Amino acid sequence: MKQAWATDDVAQIYDKCMAELEQHLQSVPHTLAMNPQTQALRSLLEAVVVARNSRDAIAALGLLQKAVEGLLDATSGADADLLLRYRECHLLVLKALQDGRAYGSPWCNKQITRCLIECRDEYKYNVEAVELLIRNHLVNMQQYDLHLAQSMENGLNYMAVAFAMQLVKILLVDERSVAHMTEADLFHTIETLMRINAHSRGNAPEGLPQLMEVVRSNYEAMIDRAHGGPNFMMHSGISQASEYDDPPGLREKAEYLLREWVNLYHSAAAGRDSTKAFSAFVGQMHQQGILKTDDLITRFFRLCTEMCVEISYRAQAEQQHNPAANPTMIRAKCYHNLDAFVRLIALLVKHSGEATNTVTKINLLNKVLGIVVGVLLQDHDVRQSEFQQLPYHRIFIMLLLELNAPEHVLETINFQTLTAFW
Repeated sequence: MKQAWATDDVAQIYDKCMAELEQHLQSVPHTLAMNPQTQALRSLLEAVVVARNSRDAIAALGLLQKAVEGLLDATSGADADLLLRYRECHLLVLKALQDGRAYGSPWCNKQITRCLIECRDEYKYNVEAVELLIRNHLVNMQQYDLHLAQSMENGLNYMAVAFAMQLVKILLVDERSVAHMTEADLFHTIETLMRINAHSRGNAPEGLPQLMEVVRSNYEAMIDRAHGGPNFMMHSGISQASEYDDPPGLREKAEYLLREWVNLYHSAAAGRDSTKAFSAFVGQMHQQGILKTDDLITRFFRLCTEMCVEISYRAQAEQQHNPAANPTMIRAKCYHNLDAFVRLIALLVKHSGEATNTVTKINLLNKVLGIVVGVLLQDHDVRQSEFQQLPYHRIFIMLLLELNAPEHVLETINFQTLTAFW
């Protein structure tokens, strides 16, 4: 355990802290002298005196734990001024310990974060206290973010989910400019909330879909720079697969373009690996306005996935109505559209962004994979026992094969591609 740098400096820091606490206590009205929060402040002052006299790290740790638990235990009382004073006193103790001449930020923030993680449930979900600690730079955000994401238990811990939603809303929406936080600080928490929202199938906690929409719109501006961005893109794709409020005429455009692409893909003039067909087709996508925004591209992929899946279901239904039908021919009908669609995805991934910009390619791949998974989840939810895995299995297998072709551009993203399918 870390010792303070110099006992004289530590003594001065403790003395200053004690003087400020005494000043606060003297300012408390006599009518509130027996208030539990006033008594807690006296107890906090006594703990500072003990730590000052011993001047060792064990006493400092005890003082730190007392200050953190005191903050977490504070609830909005009858007297607003006393509550403000109470919180300010606990913060000044923690900031004194955080002083570089005492125990420093790394040690102090680590211990505060450990207190937040290990304290009892009735304390740990005090969103006002946690937000106060975070805003005052007293928390190790990387460690706390991981803990919060895990504590939600994929949506089973309702208290943790509600708390995480409140914290994200306060820090990243309501008071974003004041808190000086970005989505990267709560990356794993947001990722888990996104997953809960995507998998809840209409039963998401109240307000979660709207919150995730706001967070996602802010996040996608910085996603290329965020550590672990591809995972976020995949869960974003899963979530967006359930957004059906398409602009008028988009489904018809997507249907026309998919039909055109399938014909180009199977034509003799398509060129090696469909490169000639792709060049002509990109012009058509521009003409139809599909490439104007990321939202339209996302919706185009979702619609194409749904149409390919529907064609596959119709082909398989033929076999049920006609048991004598050749299963190989039925599968060939399914693959006719599915393989063409997969080639289109692979070419768009390959040619997205600059040749050396691997981030753009991987983000697009993860977004498309997320969309396919999202469509799969919706399909399974609707069809239940009638669900068929064939179209999805074919898309995933063929896309993995396409993106592992021996080409330099694809080889530069080989590891990230395998990770995306893992």
